[in-house]
Amino acid sequence: MSKESLHPRFRRSELFAGLEWVTESSRYEGTNSDMHWIAWTESGELFTVDDDGQNFGSPWNFANLMHVEGTPPHHVVSLVSQFPELIRPDDPRCRRYVDGAVAVGSRIFVAAYDYDDAVPGYEESLGVVDLISPNGGVAALMYSDDEGATWQNVPSPDAGPDEYFLGPKFAGLAFVQFGPGATQIPEAHGDYLYALSNDGNWETGDHIFLARVPKDSILDRSAWEFFASPGEGAIQLDTPAWGKDEHAARPILRDPGRIGHPTMTYVPALNRFLLTYSTDSVPHTLNTPREVALETWVKRTELLVFEGPTPWGPWGLIHHDDAWEHPHTPYLPQVPGKWLDEDGHGGWMIYSGDYTVPNCEGDYYGFMTRRFRLTPR
Repeated sequence: MSKESLHPRFRRSELFAGLEWVTESSRYEGTNSDMHWIAWTESGELFTVDDDGQNFGSPWNFANLMHVEGTPPHHVVSLVSQFPELIRPDDPRCRRYVDGAVAVGSRIFVAAYDYDDAVPGYEESLGVVDLISPNGGVAALMYSDDEGATWQNVPSPDAGPDEYFLGPKFAGLAFVQFGPGATQIPEAHGDYLYALSNDGNWETGDHIFLARVPKDSILDRSAWEFFASPGEGAIQLDTPAWGKDEHAARPILRDPGRIGHPTMTYVPALNRFLLTYSTDSVPHTLNTPREVALETWVKRTELLVFEGPTPWGPWGLIHHDDAWEHPHTPYLPQVPGKWLDEDGHGGWMIYSGDYTVPNCEGDYYGFMTRRFRLTPR
């Protein structure tokens, strides 16, 4: 059994007693980028959208599209594109990256999102601001109809906060995975896709927020709705409230200073949703002295895995590891729906290796995978 620790904020899952790692963690040789946001097309092709890095000898870039064939440990990863149409703005308010990957049918959507590095008083301390990466917003939802060879609806490098498609509550956008090409949305959810994000900053936000949009209207901003009910994922809600005002969105989970970018996967075999995120054990705040930040941040990360009957909960904690793969500091855990076991009790997790090695040239920064099984009660 893997290391488990109790968590003071969350009730335990009534279905699963914990998570067991079945293999050791493994980095795919030649990969050297992070994040790995997932898109699974209707034809069965699996893509990941990666940020900072270089893969298989490519030039470094802030945006990369990878193709993943097969299932670990026999998977084959290759570089498809480095989004040449996407140009990063010079404005420090808009340090642009890619996230929010999803496939609807054969069309792949990817969000171009920003971190806001324009923090007064930190002009000479970019390294600290980079560790915080305050949420900016989503500049645009790009899409490709040729498996990533070309991209449409690419935002201009001049597109800033006044033109954002979504604001800071949804900058770390991740779509809930509903099977290949979004073909496994349960009947109770109609044709809605759901998307989630943490607030605040990339690794130690306070809340998780939820949005929904008809899957055929993703590019129509007026079609988006935002979860607006109380409860913070702790109570059963059969008919939650939804509103058009993004700023009035209410959280589906709260854990102050301890929520990194979250991801969620629908598990058809269980008719349940898996929610995962990681966090630095020490919250990243702008009022932390620089020397304290460099001494205490990115030394230990934690992994949390939940399950629930709906995308808004109520959530039951399956697994909390308060020293996930220590002394490494992995982040952004995701469970690809394509790699789930038939019974829904296990699969493979993708996550990013740590970036503490100078220039991210260590043997742990890259496309990481590890097999797991959930332990029923």
